[in-house]
Parts: sequence; C-alpha cells; structure tokens
Amino acid sequence: MLARLLTVLLSLAVLAPTSAQARPAEPDKARAASSPQARAALDRAQGVLAGRLRGDATMALRDLAMSKSSLSGADRAAADLILGRPSDPGDEDSYGGNAVTTTCSATVCVHYTTTGAEASTPQVAAAALAEASSVNDIYVAAGYRAPKPDGTDGGNALPDVYLAQIGDKSLYGYCTSEDDVPDGGPYDVTAYCVVDNDYAPEEFGVRNTPLENLQVTVAHEYFHAVQFAYDFYEDRWLYEATAAWVEDILYDDVDDNLGYLTYSPLTIPRASMDQTNGATGFHYGIWTFFRFLSERYPTTQAGMPTIVRDIIRSLDGAAGGRDDYSWQAVDRVLRARGSSGAAAFALFADGNRRPAKTYSEGAANAYPQAPLGTFKFKSGWNVTTIDHLASATARFVPRASGTKLRIAVDLADKVTSPAAIVSVYLKSGAVSTSAISLNGAGNGARTFPFARTKVKAVEVTLVNGSGRFRNCFSFQTPFSCGGAVPVDDNRVAKVSAGIVG
Repeated sequence: MLARLLTVLLSLAVLAPTSAQARPAEPDKARAASSPQARAALDRAQGVLAGRLRGDATMALRDLAMSKSSLSGADRAAADLILGRPSDPGDEDSYGGNAVTTTCSATVCVHYTTTGAEASTPQVAAAALAEASSVNDIYVAAGYRAPKPDGTDGGNALPDVYLAQIGDKSLYGYCTSEDDVPDGGPYDVTAYCVVDNDYAPEEFGVRNTPLENLQVTVAHEYFHAVQFAYDFYEDRWLYEATAAWVEDILYDDVDDNLGYLTYSPLTIPRASMDQTNGATGFHYGIWTFFRFLSERYPTTQAGMPTIVRDIIRSLDGAAGGRDDYSWQAVDRVLRARGSSGAAAFALFADGNRRPAKTYSEGAANAYPQAPLGTFKFKSGWNVTTIDHLASATARFVPRASGTKLRIAVDLADKVTSPAAIVSVYLKSGAVSTSAISLNGAGNGARTFPFARTKVKAVEVTLVNGSGRFRNCFSFQTPFSCGGAVPVDDNRVAKVSAGIVG
C-alpha cells in the first residue's frame, strides 16, 4: 500500500529547485546582514548568553558570527569577546583567570576550572569526556565528518568542550565558531562547545538525571559541531531539528526532546514546517519529520539512519561540496530513494493525525495528535488557504444512510506540489490510506467506503507541499534558503464531499 501511495504522490511533486531557485553567488550570502541586522544579532547573542532573553544560544552565536564583518569598533570587539572561549578573558562564561584543567581522549578534549563561579569537578569532566568521545566516535562511524580541526586553539587540534555555569541562564549548552569565513566560502568552520558544569536539579529540574541531561546535551550540541564542518550558514530549522532528532537516536530512553512537541508540526499543522520560531521553539519540534523519515527509510550505519546523514552531506559548503540549502537537500535525498520532499511531507502530514500508529514510539510516549482543520462544512465547496509545507485536515463521519462518499478537491496548480491524502478509519481499528490523483490544475475526485456499519470516519488532509522560494539568502523570512520568500503561501484549497451510494 505504501509503495502504491508513494507512486501516486511522486506524480504530484515538482522538479527539484532549478538554478533560478537555488543558492545565489556565495558572496551575497556573507554580505547579506546590514549594520542594523548585525547590531541586532549582537544584542540578541548578548541577551541569550546572559540569560536576559529566551532563545537558542547556538544559533544566536552563529548569527552573530555571520554578521561580525558588518560590526565595527566597540561592537566588533564585543562580538569577538562573546564568541571567545571560557578560557579566554572577557568571555560571557570566562573562567576569570582561574587555572584551567584539560583532559583529552584520542578524539576530544574537555576543559574546566575547579575554582570560581564557573567551577566544575573532575568527576563531571570525566563524564563529559566519556560522552563527547562516545558521541564523536558514533558520528564518525556512521559516516559523518568529524568536527574540523582547530589548530592550536584549546591546546591542540582536537575538538574542545568547555564546562561552565550556564544553567543559571537557562542554557543546557551551545556550540559556536571563532572562524572568520571568507565571503566566497568555503563555509566549513571549526567549532567549540560549552555545556553546563553540573546540571544541578535546582536549575534543570528532576525529570532527567544530571547524567541524562549531560548525555542529550552533548549529543545535540556536538552534532552542531559536525554540522558546522559541512556548512556554518545552513538554515536554522534543519540544523536544530536534526540535532533534536539525534538526541532520540543516541539516547532513546531519555526522551528530553518530547518537550519540543508542544509547538511542532504535530500540534500546529497549519504552520509552515520549515520555519524558525524563537518565541515557541517550533523549529526544535520539527525533529519528528526526521524521525518519520528515518522510520520509513530505516537503513542504518553504526546504528544511525543514513537518510539524515545523506541530507547533511548534501548541504556541504566545504570546498567541492554540493552546497544545497535545507529543503533542496531533503528533496534531493528523497528523490534518490524514489520519493520526493513534497511526497514525504504529504504522508507526514496525514500520519500526524494518528501518531500512535505512525511512529514506533508514538503510543508509548503519547505523541500529540494533529488537530483537524477549521473547516465549516456546508453543501458545495468548502474553502481554506494553506501556506507552504503546511496542511489542513477535514473529517467526515457516516450518518444513518449511504455506503460511499465522493470527495472532490480543487487545490493549487500541480507545480506548487499540492496533495490530498485520504485515510479511511474502519471500526475494526484498521486504517486505509490513499491519495486523490490530481490533474495539472490541482483538481481531482475519488469515491471511498462510507458504510456506517464498517467505517468510523473518513479524513482528507489537504497539503501544500511547495518548496519554491525566491530571493534566497536575503534573510527576509524565517524559512528555508537563508530566509527566502516562499512563492506559494496562502494558496486556496477547496474540498467537497457527498454521499453517492
């Protein structure tokens, strides 16, 4: 059934982005931030690192590093300080001149101090080194690039992890880079990470143990260091979503990332999936999309699904890399597997109506169910609008008479990658899912079983699977392609249904 459904959905997907939609000349990307934008990036990074602002420290620092060339004078000096390491004087989490102890494995070094406000202990340092070394080895064995060697920074070329008191600022950890990236690339950079010095329960609560918090934080943040070895400038939503996804892959029993599902495509299907929303953390909740993909394409290497690795490889902005942007890479990798980004997103949107069946851990972990759309059904066409990479679901329940239901849809032109996925929920508990075939104008109709004695409900999920953008790397929006403007938002979607037998 899934194979047949994928075949239908493939006919709905547009071609991969053309050269007109792809990343522009690389210097534009590095010059995009104006002085006001750079100053705003500095203010935000300072606020997040000081605990005054809620937000994602890794991406706040990444955005500051991207904007640093547009700062001057005192602002540039402030940026250099905040991007520095805790072992440097003046850093937000500076050890303040206290003695620094370093302990290394063959692949990673951990740095800490035992005195002052940022003090940690040899026991915590040993645990951090063990976790970072294990995570590094797993990522490399799974075919990921190791973090880029940083010369003598930190004392040698190995990746560096620092322990500091950041829990009092509501931070678990962060990674950033001190590199100055050339305007024309390449865009792979070195990175160092900072994690909390003890994960004390009074700062992080008792849901997880201090060790569990350390484990998922190291898995998440070190994955950013790996990402940066491919492309420092990549879209935030994909980097944070895959870093949250990897927590679940490496430490499946900790389940810290379940907290991200409150604001996610599972709970807000009308929101474009490829967005970064610092106010709600929606971009963390997108990890479920990559969980969805890795369960449907389960090939692994060293215990990690290869599909996400292949997406990260397709983003590669190092010399000679493909340098796709986020959704472009997702689409390319799925096409190589006989599907497409639009087709996979349509199945994902439909599956989120029944997460207990869609995800292997959906029932045990009580994944939330995507809500129905805000349709007010009447005779004739029922109309809504849907933005790119978003969906809306309508539900029909059998009444006293009728054994068949005819559903007709009028969606946007096929070039925008619309889809209509219909799931028939039987009283036996089984679910039958199929797609309505659409013509070039986005129209289609199909008849489904609707006997009250057998059918509990019929749902149609209307999908805008567009991944088309203009003005890539203009930083105008929170979406894919460096803040490009979506081409296909606010598309009209119509659905009608009637008893035919």
